Amino acid sequence: MRQKIQNILKLNVGKALGICLISILLSLTGNAQVGINILVPDTSAVLQLESTEKGFLPPRMTTAQRDVIFQPADGLVIYNTTDSTVQYYNGVCWLRTFQRTCNDCFFNLSSSSTVDTIDRVITDSVAFQLTVNQVIGTPQNIGFTVVTPLPLGMTYDIIPNPILGSGTVDVTFYVTTFTPHGTYPIIIQAVCGGSVQNFVYSLTILPCYEVNVLNNAINYDLATDLYATYPSLPTTQPVCVISNVDKGVLITSDTAITPAYTTGNLPTGSVVAIVNDGNIIGRGGNGGIGEDSNLGITGEGAKGADAINLTAKTYILNNFNIYGGGGGGNAMAFAISQALGPITLGIFIGSGGGGGAGDAIGGREPGGINISVYQGGQDATGGQFGVPGVGGLLTYPVSFPVGPVDVDIEPNVRGGDGGAYGFPGTQGSFFVELGATVNVGPFPIPIGPFPVQIPVPIPPAGDAGFAVKRNSNVLNIPDNNYNTSFLKGRIGN
Repeated sequence: MRQKIQNILKLNVGKALGICLISILLSLTGNAQVGINILVPDTSAVLQLESTEKGFLPPRMTTAQRDVIFQPADGLVIYNTTDSTVQYYNGVCWLRTFQRTCNDCFFNLSSSSTVDTIDRVITDSVAFQLTVNQVIGTPQNIGFTVVTPLPLGMTYDIIPNPILGSGTVDVTFYVTTFTPHGTYPIIIQAVCGGSVQNFVYSLTILPCYEVNVLNNAINYDLATDLYATYPSLPTTQPVCVISNVDKGVLITSDTAITPAYTTGNLPTGSVVAIVNDGNIIGRGGNGGIGEDSNLGITGEGAKGADAINLTAKTYILNNFNIYGGGGGGNAMAFAISQALGPITLGIFIGSGGGGGAGDAIGGREPGGINISVYQGGQDATGGQFGVPGVGGLLTYPVSFPVGPVDVDIEPNVRGGDGGAYGFPGTQGSFFVELGATVNVGPFPIPIGPFPVQIPVPIPPAGDAGFAVKRNSNVLNIPDNNYNTSFLKGRIGN
């Protein structure tokens, strides 16, 4: 009896559940909406789930498992356990939720270093590596640039740039001795399509010793001034020095063989920055006097003095004048011996060279000569606007008696002009005729005129001084001959 009752109850419950399921299906068919934990789903939703304790869990699978889904429907959603992202299929590819297209470029950026220091003595550069890992999208060019304004004298290289897809680039920062010291946060930006990442690198530049030139100076020596300014500074350790030449200051030399400015006896490995706002000007070469081997004089114009002579690695920030001294003009003056009838005339004749720009002296008349017809060269002027002296000009006729003979000289001689700042002197010209009248008997006897032949090779004019003589030391200005407003003369060895 009991078993019969139980069977009847099971039958009735089964009928009830079936009727309930049919009712739910009819309801879904009619309304096309399902709400779980909510009685009235939003009218725009087919399915609305509500919970404050549990979440929605889509299918979870690896990338390999995802890729074997047969003909995935557009909009199919999974959770990719390989890269921990929710993904959906757009009909072409599987997209992460933050992607817009299949070709979006996303990458990771890491660095071998985030901070470093430059002392400018041991090294003037630092290098590190940035590693790029493109994690999404077909391999694309990723470009790099420094977006932070860099201080004076700081430069950089990023090689290679751009890089295709994943890989490593080498980043190097360079500074000079006139780069201001301090700590600089530098932002390096990497861009791939619409994806941008910034990397912050901190670079510290240690200070250099500063020496200020505030007054005019002759034969200036930086090393001497450095150790006078910092008397406790060791003289055996390399140093970084910034030399500031103040506005209006004139640095020159007192001879043509002495540079106006030298970095001096600095320890090996030292580095120097010259920030010039004044005038560094080499003395000009003196004009030639004349040629007479018996008196030990030559007619060569003297070389101009160098403006700057380097003994250490140096950078120059030139804001005003650096001028090599002008070369002296050559003399066109010679000891001449000429037969004129009953006499042989020995005479020194010609013109001296002009002094080179930079206070050089023109060729004076040499002493110790008995008979001389000579015109000296002009002195040059110095300073910022110094001009060279012109060579002596001898064009007037000269007559004088020598015993019974009246000697006549018709000269047209010019000594070489001195050179302007940074320029050599020039060579002069020589043309002289000698004639005579012999006063023996009632009738004077004319002899000549005879053109005078120069007895020796023409002496050369003087070269200009260097604007900067490197002596094989590194310099930031290329070797060349310069003739600009602020730089006149050669830079080189």
